[in-house]
Amino acid sequence: MTKIRILFIILGGFLLPELTAAQNPALDVTYVRALQQKYPSVSSPLCAACKLWENPYFKSIADTAAHRPVVTFYVYTREHRLAQEALNIPRTGIPAAWSSGYGQPDETMIYRAANKESTDMIAKGHCQAWILLAWCLDAAILSDTYTFNAGMEFQGQNIGTELATEELCRKLTGFKGQAVTDSVQIWCGTSGAQHIYSQGALSVTMPEAYYKIITYKDLVTHQPVQLCYWLPNQPSEKRDKLPQRIIEFSALVKKLGFDPTIVLH
Repeated sequence: MTKIRILFIILGGFLLPELTAAQNPALDVTYVRALQQKYPSVSSPLCAACKLWENPYFKSIADTAAHRPVVTFYVYTREHRLAQEALNIPRTGIPAAWSSGYGQPDETMIYRAANKESTDMIAKGHCQAWILLAWCLDAAILSDTYTFNAGMEFQGQNIGTELATEELCRKLTGFKGQAVTDSVQIWCGTSGAQHIYSQGALSVTMPEAYYKIITYKDLVTHQPVQLCYWLPNQPSEKRDKLPQRIIEFSALVKKLGFDPTIVLH
């Protein structure tokens, strides 16, 4: 009996690392590829080259010829913010690395080429922000997906008006202050074309603007609130310009030619 018990202990010593590895797979490129392959995109009628991509965290319709998100949708909650703050995923390595959606090309080299050509830095501009999705490792990884959640965005806007809208969503749920709401619906996308960067067979369109629609229910008044922004994709877009970028919902819809809140919800 003692010999059998010892044998089980020895076998356990060999098997435990394998079981642990299976439960906690290595966080590497292979993991990211497998994650992306779980969520293939499908055709969307929104435009000729549009594809709909749905994952458990957010939705996106992208123009896969221009390689820019047309509309994305995400529900950000107070619980997401608290989980993100507790988890504190480092914005380095795999959680911060960009990858291609399943079946889509890698855009890394064309961004490098574009930045050699441009006099102003061009960022991989998130629509749905990394920080708002970093409450979950897989959500953070999938937020860094070319075409479906990123457009060519001047860094000035990326850390200017775009960042200001992301900070607003966090503040609304109580970040460093009193919560105004416990849940925020966010529609974001890109519009127009101000330049096309090409390298080999791949061409990526730099959008003229980003847009964002933020809706929530006020905890005090219990009334719905809607905020709409049209964000010109320019290097001069500082954070304090955000109030100047407010636009009426009807005007936004007219500019886009469709209602984002109907297309994705």
